[in-house]
Amino acid sequence: MKRRGREKKEGLNEVDVFVGQRLRELRMLAGLSQSDVASALGLTFQQLQKYERGFNRVSSSRLFKLGQFFRVPVSVFFEGLENRQAAAEGGGMPAAAGGEEQENTLQSREALMLARYFQSIRDPQIRAAIRELAERCAEQQADGGASADGTASSEAPASRRGRGRRAEQGGHA
Repeated sequence: MKRRGREKKEGLNEVDVFVGQRLRELRMLAGLSQSDVASALGLTFQQLQKYERGFNRVSSSRLFKLGQFFRVPVSVFFEGLENRQAAAEGGGMPAAAGGEEQENTLQSREALMLARYFQSIRDPQIRAAIRELAERCAEQQADGGASADGTASSEAPASRRGRGRRAEQGGHA
């Protein structure tokens, strides 16, 4: 018995998959379900799901409507595609490599959730404190995450000292 549809993910077009991932990111960043976006565009959620997974190609007119819906230029759906293709051609890891793909998806989901929460914070001082916290955490990870004695380093690099340190200057965050 012949099955309908594509049986293997290898048969998918890399550009279609990439555009679908960008669509999913925009939808999640907006905090919308597949049903929300689909009904606003006159689609079924299954159709949108196929777009997001790269099973169905998004037409140019549909891509234009999606850009209008999310209030972004159509080019947003292609940003980063050149870098991804160059890495795959240059002997780097393939765009989709099993467990790495799943980890990247989880990291992407976390990043989108953080971005959505961050957008809902209106107090500029709180936003600045969160940005600084994230920056220091990233720097600490890049520096190996611990000092010479094995404890976590709380000291910022010399080039960063003094920025936003209200607590040390007697202010409250």
